[in-house]
Amino acid sequence: MRKEQALAFLNKLQGRGIRLGLERIDKFLHAIGSPEKRFKVVHVAGTNGKGSTAAMIESVLRKAGYRTGLYTSPHLVRLNERIQVSGRQVSDRQLFKLVGELKNEMERSRINLTYFEFLTALAFKHFANCKIDFAVVEVGMGGRLDATNVVKPLVSVITNIEKEHEQFLGTTVERIAAEKAGIIKRSVPVVTAEWKNPVLNVFREQCRKKNAKLVVVKKPFQGKLGLLGFFQRWNAATAIAAVKELRKQGFAVREKAIADGLEAVKWPGRFEVVKRKPAVVLDCCHNPGCAFVVAKAFREAFPGKKAILVIGVSSGKNIGGIAALLSPIAGSVIATEAKFRAMSAERIKKQFEKDGLEAAIVLNLPDAVKRAIGAAGGNGIVLVTGSCFVVGEAMPLFQN
Repeated sequence: MRKEQALAFLNKLQGRGIRLGLERIDKFLHAIGSPEKRFKVVHVAGTNGKGSTAAMIESVLRKAGYRTGLYTSPHLVRLNERIQVSGRQVSDRQLFKLVGELKNEMERSRINLTYFEFLTALAFKHFANCKIDFAVVEVGMGGRLDATNVVKPLVSVITNIEKEHEQFLGTTVERIAAEKAGIIKRSVPVVTAEWKNPVLNVFREQCRKKNAKLVVVKKPFQGKLGLLGFFQRWNAATAIAAVKELRKQGFAVREKAIADGLEAVKWPGRFEVVKRKPAVVLDCCHNPGCAFVVAKAFREAFPGKKAILVIGVSSGKNIGGIAALLSPIAGSVIATEAKFRAMSAERIKKQFEKDGLEAAIVLNLPDAVKRAIGAAGGNGIVLVTGSCFVVGEAMPLFQN
């Protein structure tokens, strides 16, 4: 299928919105030969840190000599980022060929998949075609009714729980935890870095019902890590605990593979320094939980400094909570809008002004970043954040 046709088809699917449920994806995967049953799986859910944790597990398994797949969402710049085999993104040729094949099957079977369901099926088909050993699969939203929950993993991972997607998952952390805990399968070990007792109680109860062992990570990782920020050390400890559960099942993963995998891991847009003089940091922070750890990471990396904050937030997000946590590390604010799902820059500006900060509006995101870099001079710090869409639009400015 030609690129233009494939992208037009995928855009059409996106317009159908979100419809949670497993019936459609289950039927479709069966129709294309059940590719999800042809490799082993680690399934990763949570609110914050699930993508980083998934990337770490994949990096370790790759260093251990396994042929790996990594399925994550959303992408930052290119759709291909979501689907990787042994660290390589799916090529345009492979991607658009599969879009054509699965589109034809969708029309033949009359199974009307959503955008995320279609990409999930495509990823599993690509992994099966590539004869991978392990896939590390990140949940898209929630867990119980997420399209990825058709897999039968060897280990389930839940990083932590915060309020998010409340219109779909519930308005309390306990209710959201119950949705995330929906990935827990009978007799499959569960690893979590969660610490809040109300949430842990939900996990404990679900594990009791499913006769599943629960491993609670208690200490952060202390070794060399390829990602910045103390919060990533908790994600690394979670990844190690998941890999050790695989090792107990007979899979060979030496300590050197763990160390090498964590040192080599890359996960763009997560407290990533993409420029120096002035320093420019990109982070996909999109909720108060993220904002807390980003502010902490900023103080660790730049003690005593203030950032020029370039921020665009998606509609429906808790801007009050985000602003309250980022305001203390900001010297000034430029409110902007990504091209997709954007909250109004005016609303963002007013929120930061309530916290006593000087705020301006630059609606075009690349212009906002360039203005911040100009204002920072040689020694300042620019922090670009608020959503994956914002980071995705900013990233091409620094790819060279």
